[in-house]
Amino acid sequence: MENKFGNGAKIDAPKEFIGRNVIILVEKKRV
Repeated sequence: MENKFGNGAKIDAPKEFIGRNVIILVEKKRV
């Protein structure tokens, strides 16, 4: 259980980080 939770947290964090970067890139392109 602990391993699954730990892996999930590691996988979710990068997704949020990448998502934010994509939004920033899109905003820069609009400007």
